[in-house]
Amino acid sequence: MQKVLLLGNPTEHSLSPVFQQAAFDHVNLPWQYCTLTVETSELPSAVASMRSGGIAGANVTIPYKTAIIPLLDELASSAKEVGAVNTIQIIRSKKQIQLIGHNTDIDGVKSSITTQDVSVESSIASVIGSGGASLSVIAGLQSLGAKKIHLLGRNIVNVQQVMNRGWDTEIIPHDLTSIPASELAGLLIESTVIVQATSVGMTGGSAPNQSPIPKAVLETALNKSTLQQLLFDLVYSPINTPFLNTIHNTNVIGINGLEMLLRQGAAAFEIWATQTAPIEIMRASLKEAAI
Repeated sequence: MQKVLLLGNPTEHSLSPVFQQAAFDHVNLPWQYCTLTVETSELPSAVASMRSGGIAGANVTIPYKTAIIPLLDELASSAKEVGAVNTIQIIRSKKQIQLIGHNTDIDGVKSSITTQDVSVESSIASVIGSGGASLSVIAGLQSLGAKKIHLLGRNIVNVQQVMNRGWDTEIIPHDLTSIPASELAGLLIESTVIVQATSVGMTGGSAPNQSPIPKAVLETALNKSTLQQLLFDLVYSPINTPFLNTIHNTNVIGINGLEMLLRQGAAAFEIWATQTAPIEIMRASLKEAAI
């Protein structure tokens, strides 16, 4: 039986094994979806192991979506666009074994937003985080027509690197460690979509039960804005994060990362299996697992 790996740190929280295994079983693929928590120093050997015959493909999650790129042989156009990889395709021939990096997060972001009652076209958005996930979010928002994106992060060097990738949409960088509360509230007030693209608040992460934006600032912004806003947290474990809990008693729409997870997972399945993903089976598996 071949394995499909999930590389990251942490990986214990992941729901991917639930719906991917359900998909493999439904279409009678003799594959096992396995999580593999690796330290940075272990990443090269973990990637090298994919060249063995026992691995059918892989997913990549925080914090390795960009760090893994130099270890791959080629990037698909989706990964080149954002400079981040979340899916690895393994192509074997008699002459060589190639590891191809893809990014299925962009479609996951877009489908999650477009199914909500908000209009992104010509709007202003805010993205929190400057890692690989933020790149996919920006690409998705740009594709949906956002005219300006506030990019907020605690490492301004990383924020500026993301900003300088040559986006068509205007990107405004902000340092979360020094921005005044009033200025932060002001840019959130004018944002139709606010996306939390870090691991803050994630079960098993380094900052569980926390929010990257001070609760009082975010609550003030949501209550003062006259827009129909969407608060989108890419974290899906727990279902209700401190970031999302600020929408109580407001008209703001709040969604977590579950639908994005399913959509990007279905696209990854299709890359590995070269067949249509049974997405309703995948969705039902999460419900059966009481998630």
